[in-house]
Amino acid sequence: MNSGPTNIEGLKNSANALGGREGPWWDVFEHHPAMCFMADATGVILSANAAVGSQLGYAVDELIGQSALDLVVEEDREMVRKKIAACLDTPGQSSSWEVRKARKDGTVLWIRENAKAMRWQGNQSVALIAGEDITERYLDELQSSRLAAIVSTSDDAIVSKTLEGKVTSWNTAATKIFGYDASEMVGQPIFRIIPPELHDEEKQILMRLQRGERIQHYETTRIAKDGHRVEVSLTVSPLFNNSGMVVGASKVARDITAAKRAQAELHQAQTQLAQVARVTTVGELTAAIAHEVNQPLTGLVSSGNACLRWLAAEPPNVEAARQSVQRMVSAGNRAGEVISRIRALVGKSPPQRDRININDVIVEVISLIDGEIRRNRISLQTKLSSDVPVVLGDRIQLQQVILNLMLNAVEAMSEVSQERRELWVSSVKDADGALVTVRDSGVGLDTAAIDRLFEAFYTTKPHGMGIGLAVSRTIIRAHGGRLWATLNEPQGAVFQFTLPVGGGEVS
Repeated sequence: MNSGPTNIEGLKNSANALGGREGPWWDVFEHHPAMCFMADATGVILSANAAVGSQLGYAVDELIGQSALDLVVEEDREMVRKKIAACLDTPGQSSSWEVRKARKDGTVLWIRENAKAMRWQGNQSVALIAGEDITERYLDELQSSRLAAIVSTSDDAIVSKTLEGKVTSWNTAATKIFGYDASEMVGQPIFRIIPPELHDEEKQILMRLQRGERIQHYETTRIAKDGHRVEVSLTVSPLFNNSGMVVGASKVARDITAAKRAQAELHQAQTQLAQVARVTTVGELTAAIAHEVNQPLTGLVSSGNACLRWLAAEPPNVEAARQSVQRMVSAGNRAGEVISRIRALVGKSPPQRDRININDVIVEVISLIDGEIRRNRISLQTKLSSDVPVVLGDRIQLQQVILNLMLNAVEAMSEVSQERRELWVSSVKDADGALVTVRDSGVGLDTAAIDRLFEAFYTTKPHGMGIGLAVSRTIIRAHGGRLWATLNEPQGAVFQFTLPVGGGEVS
């Protein structure tokens, strides 16, 4: 550490000239702003000025006769003893060192001391020592060195730039992530690593920094030297000069390319798993679906035969035949709707974000499994509130969730007597959006395993796959909601999920 010169030479000359505690030189010594004291060859303090007492928290009289080494942190004492001895052995040469001293209250100061030998009151050789408190500067430099070490060893790219976008520093990690050496980037525009379509984004950030605005953490894309794109998570902080003006920015960029790729692969796997779950569900519903399709087909054939009869009559009853044809058209449309719903449910169409009335989705699912509900002699009751808000989401995925919950309820009630098979489906306005409840009077839930219900491949069914509820929870979470289960009283289970008005990231 460097320190400004202390006027020890003038003190020495005055002391040598007068040789005692009197005269002008003593006034200089006593009132000098630097910490000044005299010590003999053993380190005993012979004299000290007010600055020493003030800085170390002692009265001057307490210091006289005390060893100067006692004021030094133990680890530094031997070094100071040798410095004082060397100073006294080489008259005319000054010596300097940095040392830690303990104040009376125990706090530690860093002091830079300068010493020179002199003659005191006759032939006694003493060291005249002047010290300067460098604690604040020492800590600042220590902090700077630590920050420099952090920057150089960080796995994140740490880059600084001017408000014009010119790079002023570039650490090792930046080279690793973007491929450019510091010599290639320092002094060059940061736009070199920014895709052309994002140049305006960077200009806006620079303008906001100039206005003193805070930049929120964000994710964006950069271009490496070899041309490949790097997904990064960015933190931007302003750099200030001594006057408090913003003169540049520091950016910390974390490479999240691999994480983004893994996230995309996870979303794809979840989508595929959801599609498998839907196909499996439809397979289990084959009999009910066949019944749903067979009903309008039977009506279609019956109306067709009736139409032929009316046309064969003498005279032909055209009006009755027309009504038969209308019934045929209606039955055909109904069969088509059932098939369309099934195709949409098992198809691989990408997730969609639409404005959805969840009540409509519930009605669509009920119409799809109405045959299964009737076949199992289940009493279905619905209570769909008219003030449920519209939510953002994927209609097919939400159909899948409700379908899973209702089919689970139907299966749970297959083991109880028919007169006790009751299924309730309701929707209400929730604090954040919509709340849907599916309640049954089936065999209920095992309280010990209720927390495992939503684990993938965990199932209590003899032939179950254990993916329906896991997929359902994933879908609801992707919509920004929550899915959970509780016990029904006096028997059965309750499954509920929420959907916020804004929706989440449908995956």
